[in-house]
Amino acid sequence: MSPKARTRAAAAALVLLAAGSTLAFGQVTGTFAVFNAVSENQNNVLDGGWVPKPSGTSSAAATTSPYSTANLSWTPGANPPVTSQTLMYHDGGSGASASCPAGANSASVAGTDTADWWCFEINSVDGNWTTDYVTFPGVRIFVPTSVALANGTLAGYSYNGDTIAITFNQPPSNPGTVDVQVCTSGVIQIGSSTCGSGGSYGTITGLGFASNVSYPNSGSSVSGSTLTITLGGASFFGFSHMTDTTGTFNAGGSLTSSGGQHACTTCTVSTSGGF
Repeated sequence: MSPKARTRAAAAALVLLAAGSTLAFGQVTGTFAVFNAVSENQNNVLDGGWVPKPSGTSSAAATTSPYSTANLSWTPGANPPVTSQTLMYHDGGSGASASCPAGANSASVAGTDTADWWCFEINSVDGNWTTDYVTFPGVRIFVPTSVALANGTLAGYSYNGDTIAITFNQPPSNPGTVDVQVCTSGVIQIGSSTCGSGGSYGTITGLGFASNVSYPNSGSSVSGSTLTITLGGASFFGFSHMTDTTGTFNAGGSLTSSGGQHACTTCTVSTSGGF
């Protein structure tokens, strides 16, 4: 057995699966990475005509930025060592818990699954012998699915009382009072003290405003899976004419779900509405 195969057979396997998708108008788009884990062993002898199943399957959302991956780990069967392993995917749905039936048979995913639960199965192969699939627990990353801007006071202008409603695929935490910047660069920064510094809770780009305005006492509330930011704290003359209402939202690194999971900072969603 080669040193590579010996290490592969003895240690738990780990793979990162990147979402790498773009959300638009609440619809998830993009492609999913295809994974095939192969452990080479040219001298393997299949004892007894069976292939050992992998064991110890576990899965979890990533805990480091950009929070767009799932971590899968497992222990390959060791007696005898297998020549290859195949990982298969199944869409686990968008319910409160994953729906991960046995028999996933898709090697790749395209389209609408990024916001759903992700389900995986793995089997081992040696020659004409293969194991049954072994399942992983469902895993789900925290992503925005829609963003809606709404006028609250002065139509066509950003002003106190205007709202930004951000809906996610699971309940978000409430950040409390936040500082929001409306900037002439066409950016809204949620969780920022000055234009140009980025938003710790999120950033909307691609808009248009006539002047920079700070809303240092903007409130926030959560209803179900929607976080609503209400602009507040600007002076009487603190308003800005809005010239473009088509933007793109990225969550910031400080934004978390109610369970403490960080939002995917590379998943984007287009905005609707306007001030």
